[in-house]
Amino acid sequence: MNEEARLRAVRATVALLVILGVSAAVGRTIFPDDLITRFEPVRQWLFDAFGRDDPRADTRAAALAVADGRFAAHPLLTRIHVVFGGLFVMFAPLQFSSAMRARNIRLHRWSGRILLPLAVISVITSLYFGILIPFGGLGEAIAIALFGGIFIASASRAYLAIRRKEVERHREWMIRTFAIALSISTVRLVDAPVDLILTPAGVRPPGVLVVAMWTGWVITVALAELWIRHTRANLHLRGNLQDQTPVTDTDFQT
Repeated sequence: MNEEARLRAVRATVALLVILGVSAAVGRTIFPDDLITRFEPVRQWLFDAFGRDDPRADTRAAALAVADGRFAAHPLLTRIHVVFGGLFVMFAPLQFSSAMRARNIRLHRWSGRILLPLAVISVITSLYFGILIPFGGLGEAIAIALFGGIFIASASRAYLAIRRKEVERHREWMIRTFAIALSISTVRLVDAPVDLILTPAGVRPPGVLVVAMWTGWVITVALAELWIRHTRANLHLRGNLQDQTPVTDTDFQT
């Protein structure tokens, strides 16, 4: 795959994950009490299409009530989490746009100052749901604590780097930060095949969620790290490290 095709693939993947993440945020905002339950017909269609059976179908409604119920019981925290997180996922890609940077550098800077705090607040609320009332038990709590901590650390490192005018380091930490946010969408993508594989084997919904969470997060973070290394090598080859302006790179460009 040549460089142009690779860049198009990255942009398309990011766009898909952004659309999925924003759609989920809007859905949970509109249906805070039963969003997961509303997708059950789609899940059942997939199981029928692939000829899979759910041996615990009689207990699934109760499990979904628990999964949806923790959000329904805390509507304000839920909306803070999904609205702030959705705004970050929606607008963060613009921070990687060279066109925006060239037209209005002040807008870029002020957008960053607004978006990062929104994202951190969204992550802090997720820690409440994931650690104090986890649907997936200890496995979910550990995942939320680990990747939530990595997100906050990455955002902090990105902020400190740009304060020191370390542009390339700032770019890399922002990619890591954004990747962790996008990984929630990856979790949703991998949840369907994980469900189709594990549920017929007797794995309960909390276990399916935990496997999907770890799989989605690890895949996204690993791919982001590979992209960082790839673009770092290209930037060195082009001799741009000393000439960059004090903002993030464009659209994950090389």
